[in-house]
Amino acid sequence: MIVDKLGYYAILTPLVILSLALLLHLVTITMNDIGHGYAFGLNSTSKADFNFAAAGDWGCTPNTKNTVENIISKNPELVLGLGDYAYRKQPQCWFRLIDPIYDKMKIVIGNHDHLIYTSRTEYYSSPALLKQYMNYFNLSRQFYSFSYQNVHFIAMSTEVPYEPGSQQYKFVESDLQKTVSNKSIDWVVVFYHRLAYTSPSLVESVKGLRGIFHPLFEKYGVDLVIQGHSHNYQRTYPINYDDDKNKEVIVDKNKTNYSNPGGQIFTIVGTGGTPDIHNFTGTASFTATQFNAFGFLNVNVIHNGTVLEGIFYENDGTIKDHFWIEKSKKNNETSDSSTSASSVTSSSQPKMTNQYSAKFKIVRVLAGLNSPSDVVFLGPDDLLALEKNKGTVQRLINGQKLTEPLLDLGVSNKAERGLMGVATSSTESGTRYVYLYYTEAKHDVQDKCPESNQCSNEGTEPLGNRLYRYELSNDGTKLTNPELLLDLPATPGPAHNGGKMIIDNNKLYIIIGDVMNDGFKTQNYQDGKEPDGTGGILKIDENGNSSNRGKLDDKYPLNLYYAYGIRNGFGLDFDPVTGNLWDTENGPTFGDEINLVKPGSNSGWKDVQGNWNHDGGGNIKKGPLNLNGLVTFNGKGIYNSPEFTWKKTVGATGIKFFNSNKMGNEFKNTLFVGDFHNGNLYHFNLSKDRSELLLNGKLADKIADSPEELDNVIFAEGFGGITDLEVGPDGYLYVLSLDLGTLYKIVPK
Repeated sequence: MIVDKLGYYAILTPLVILSLALLLHLVTITMNDIGHGYAFGLNSTSKADFNFAAAGDWGCTPNTKNTVENIISKNPELVLGLGDYAYRKQPQCWFRLIDPIYDKMKIVIGNHDHLIYTSRTEYYSSPALLKQYMNYFNLSRQFYSFSYQNVHFIAMSTEVPYEPGSQQYKFVESDLQKTVSNKSIDWVVVFYHRLAYTSPSLVESVKGLRGIFHPLFEKYGVDLVIQGHSHNYQRTYPINYDDDKNKEVIVDKNKTNYSNPGGQIFTIVGTGGTPDIHNFTGTASFTATQFNAFGFLNVNVIHNGTVLEGIFYENDGTIKDHFWIEKSKKNNETSDSSTSASSVTSSSQPKMTNQYSAKFKIVRVLAGLNSPSDVVFLGPDDLLALEKNKGTVQRLINGQKLTEPLLDLGVSNKAERGLMGVATSSTESGTRYVYLYYTEAKHDVQDKCPESNQCSNEGTEPLGNRLYRYELSNDGTKLTNPELLLDLPATPGPAHNGGKMIIDNNKLYIIIGDVMNDGFKTQNYQDGKEPDGTGGILKIDENGNSSNRGKLDDKYPLNLYYAYGIRNGFGLDFDPVTGNLWDTENGPTFGDEINLVKPGSNSGWKDVQGNWNHDGGGNIKKGPLNLNGLVTFNGKGIYNSPEFTWKKTVGATGIKFFNSNKMGNEFKNTLFVGDFHNGNLYHFNLSKDRSELLLNGKLADKIADSPEELDNVIFAEGFGGITDLEVGPDGYLYVLSLDLGTLYKIVPK
């Protein structure tokens, strides 16, 4: 199932929500998050991916609690505390909140952790207060260092002397000298409380801090500096410090991606939850991005330890900032600043597998999308992109977003809820229709879901999963005249909402999951409840009308069903040669599928998934396949076995027939499929009659029993959570990544 990791998507196992998040560590979310760095050496031959989180200025508020819970969902190896914890309260309230992540925390001391304020400008020192924090985290002094895998961390204190000649300065200088000669270390991250750099705001930079330490950081190749203190978020471009001019120098004006940048990136993450907000009053020239939000910075160390990927997650799951730092040279070597290269060739980006790397390359079309779930082309270099959690429809022309979204909807966005699907059609008179499927709410909201399969009804419950038809305005800047075509359930659970759709011969097909609800005949319960429009593929005309003579029945809503017995799915496409419909479907812990879907098809859920019986609890039930208990609706529904199955779930999503010769005739009309868990793009040939996939070797049984069996069908990898595949008007294959917020295309070299 897919559940909110990142607000993004995350296809999860039962009762495991918010668990990844992770970049390919997912957020258990509706699709699994992804986790994945100025690296020195690339000396190790094999480094596992890991991630660490950072936040400061926490307080003891509901926002603090949300921050802790969302950090947990990303499953970091480390959590960096940037100071000011209980803020103006006693520490115990904060200790209780962070108890689930206590073992992972490394902290620095902030001013509110040893000073008691009687007003904003009047305060007195409290050694007893400081002692509580020091004892709780077993600290003997306020500055220290440690390493995790190939990353070295230096925890500094802005609350004790740090000037040249001080004990702390000597420690930091000596520690950096040792680190730069350590061949096992590729990255250096420094964190402390008060600010060296910030745009104008209520809290200013500490006088002299940048002049004292920035030259030292530069000399020894520090990569990332993480600060708190100001209750907002800010990230600088990579910057050097010019001693002669006593000012910073920007070395790379790229907004998000940096290759061997040759300068330090400073971030402020004072966003842990304290109620006071420090608004910006301007933007400094060195600032790449800044905003007010509650949340945390998640840093993924990926691609054999060569990339730092920074993602700021707001507490509603929205990705507010996303940047990459990759390096390929040894420390102190000369490196060139990155440019806005369109071709993705570095290890920090998706890549072709070896068998295809000489023929094709991956091109970045657009970055900076917010949890994109679906795209549709309006014309060459002109498309619409959906931002799942924000409920916004963006128009992208020649790789640039319009200034304002075409539409901003109120959506529930927990897990797989949100703005999920889009399709378009045109009338003979020239009217352009845009169909949107989304979980409608009165306003953007992250639902309260105490259980993985059920959300509470406390004013945040969605109005429903709804399909609307809009008209594109004449100037192309707005979507207007909404007309409700389908009103479907969105409860009890936050996942299995589906929403991908496709139009063929003036008919609209849309795949809907079971919304985590049980007991319906369309889920193969013999004496179950009557269908409610969930758990299948529905078919209507472009005006929302259903057939008077449906395949399964003539009565609403059963007459809507083209197929049923579907747990969840995120991919639909028609074979351009035969006109047959194919889909991808998601199992619980097993049995993701690729299916040839015939009218009246029964996929078998909840009795059968993939090639196995289901025990009712999300696991395989041993024994021969038992089809006797399936519901047939008086013989009109027929079970169809999948054409391909992953024994262990990968979160299969986008499916696309490549009806183009731009990649050569050998790929024309072959099939591509994406997954969410691994960010893999798979390629399949079809049999002569195109009724099944052409599979050889260990896949001849149509089952991938292990990841190794997939090697020959993986076309490209490293896309994070793939949410859509499209063939553009230019004839190239486009790949959309929710986790990376980026649209790519694959072109011949």
